[in-house]
Amino acid sequence: MEATGPERGSGRASVHMLVEQGVAMISIDQKGKPVNVLSRALVDELTRAIRRLEGGEARAAVILSGKPGVWIAGADIDELKEIRTAADGQRLSRSAHELLGRLENLEIPVVAAIDGAALGGGLELALACTYRIASESDRTKLGLPEVQLGLLPGAGGTQRLPRLIGLRAALDLILTGKQLDGRRARKIGLVDEVVPGAALSRIARQVALDLAGGRKEPRAGRPKGSPEWMENLPGVRGLILRKAREGVMEKTHGLYPAPLRILDVVQRGLDRPVREGFELEAEAFGELSVSPEARGLIHVFFATTAAKNDPDLAVDAAPRDVERVAVVGAGFMGAGIAVVSAESGLRVRLKDVSAEAVGKGLRTATASLVERARRRKRPEFEITALTDRVEPATEYTGFGTVDLVVEAVYEDVALKHRVIREVEAAAGPGTILGSNTSTIPITTLAEGSTRPESLIGLHFFSPVEKMPLLEMIVTPHTSPEVTATSHRWAKRIGKTPIIVNDAPGFYVNRILGPYMNEAALLLQEGVPMDQIDRSMVEWGFPVGPITLFDEVGLDVAGKSGKILQEAFGDRVRPNDVLSRMIEDGRLGRKNGRGFYRYDGKKKGGPDESAYALIGAPTRRRAPAAEIQERLVLGMINEAVRALEEGVLRSARDGDVGAVMGFGFPPFRGGPFWYLDNEGAEGILARLRALEAAHGTRFAPAPSLVRKAEAGERFSPGA
Repeated sequence: MEATGPERGSGRASVHMLVEQGVAMISIDQKGKPVNVLSRALVDELTRAIRRLEGGEARAAVILSGKPGVWIAGADIDELKEIRTAADGQRLSRSAHELLGRLENLEIPVVAAIDGAALGGGLELALACTYRIASESDRTKLGLPEVQLGLLPGAGGTQRLPRLIGLRAALDLILTGKQLDGRRARKIGLVDEVVPGAALSRIARQVALDLAGGRKEPRAGRPKGSPEWMENLPGVRGLILRKAREGVMEKTHGLYPAPLRILDVVQRGLDRPVREGFELEAEAFGELSVSPEARGLIHVFFATTAAKNDPDLAVDAAPRDVERVAVVGAGFMGAGIAVVSAESGLRVRLKDVSAEAVGKGLRTATASLVERARRRKRPEFEITALTDRVEPATEYTGFGTVDLVVEAVYEDVALKHRVIREVEAAAGPGTILGSNTSTIPITTLAEGSTRPESLIGLHFFSPVEKMPLLEMIVTPHTSPEVTATSHRWAKRIGKTPIIVNDAPGFYVNRILGPYMNEAALLLQEGVPMDQIDRSMVEWGFPVGPITLFDEVGLDVAGKSGKILQEAFGDRVRPNDVLSRMIEDGRLGRKNGRGFYRYDGKKKGGPDESAYALIGAPTRRRAPAAEIQERLVLGMINEAVRALEEGVLRSARDGDVGAVMGFGFPPFRGGPFWYLDNEGAEGILARLRALEAAHGTRFAPAPSLVRKAEAGERFSPGA
């Protein structure tokens, strides 16, 4: 028996090798990191370990992780930020190819024993192994998420994966970044076996011996005779690639270069020897790594991570654990809050004023929990345990033991004041009270509270189960401990929280105000609604502003507009388009009558009868650039004002809120990242041109003027 590490005696080694009875058990455990990542340092250590295997120290090898719940979570994203040129990116990719090529070409079998996340470069390392075994753990996930950062797999994934599991299945993983558990990975041929986690190391070692002794062969990959082999027939491969390209264009409108480059590299690589395919991959990785789209997406990744990890609070603001939650108001939003809380393992008391109301909310929550659990292939007993976590109630019984109460009742100050008083009477002295509101200032709600230090705004976005952002609104009274505890709970239920100071519209709705208002003004000028929407989708938004009016509800948008007008005057003065639509009984999708036509849940084209209500004198076609300029720059200017007034704590949070709250194009990095990359001086000039043409609502924010004159940026690293 021999135990050695690449850094002998240093105590800092991340790769440890124990050779016993001819099998090298190689354990990866990076010091000082919560997860294992393929950094340059780890690549160097793995290279030294492989060199020893090339020297004949073992008959077989097993690679496993020393960190519970994670194998290798991908490349070191911090190192991606250091890439300055395409050549830098190419060198990084080629070094990974060299490492994994040596691993793949070892004369001994190597087993990847995967327990936890094997993502990106982690999965690519596993693909270079002879045999892959995955644990049954829920934490075991296999995928290639590089496309979500504007990149492609740069360590051989575009070439090895299609050759292993077939073109169709490989593109489904590479183009979407989806992650598979062990069972689904085995079904498509990505792994050879799925075993209980407790037995993984023992079984992997035995498999390594059996492979070395010729008693076992790899089972992963496409079985001969399966339908996937038809992909090699003339014309079939071209059909698959053509359909994939059409799907990419439909989803991205060509705004994201990575998916198209992936298709190109995969297609050209499959017609060449694999080593030539690796070179194509390295060239594409290098070019994408310095693209503005990748830079923007990587910025969003880091900004999101920082928002989750850094609540920016006083050192002594120690968060408490939240184990029991109550939700008052069993409507659509309240049911959604109950769902995400239950999914995180919390017990939830869902209360409403009547058995009928709470029953409806419970049915909504249960249906959502069941659907989401079955989509994840949960067994029935787990689904039952999940739905049992939501308890219906028509009284405040049991509220004395909950840690957090979220009120999600109708947007009416008097009603919310009454609920706040009732909750405070029933809850324990340490219970936090969160108000889910999108329009009412939290300071106003605190006027109805006897303990305003325990009150915090929790602005969820609809639908709660899908939207990742949680806007946390604090007042001067809110205790730092309450903020810290709410922040911890937000992360537990899977949300990305940003903390903002109380102000009309908070942050997200505030910057949406000028954007939506300008869209309504364009309607009044005669610009067709579908042209406005199409122009903004072409800029990168998931839907256009007129569709968004219908989705959120014209009544809700009208109410929000009035609040913003009261606070900010002419800068966001709404026109009377919405009021005319509401007076005509048009509320949008929820009642099937809005700017667009609806057939049940299906959205149709523009409702031509709405133009009579809009009151435009004549129709006119406006250049897409004009529409985009007016809507986007008004929003960005308002974001700058929110930062200079202290509503936002950082430009970083402003980018996260816009991208995750309403779909500001992620590849553009958020309002502040976009502003910095376009240049504050240029944005200032464009705003002044809009101000001259359309009025003072485009007057540049003072801090934007100062940044432009000083040549400074809002976001470090932009």
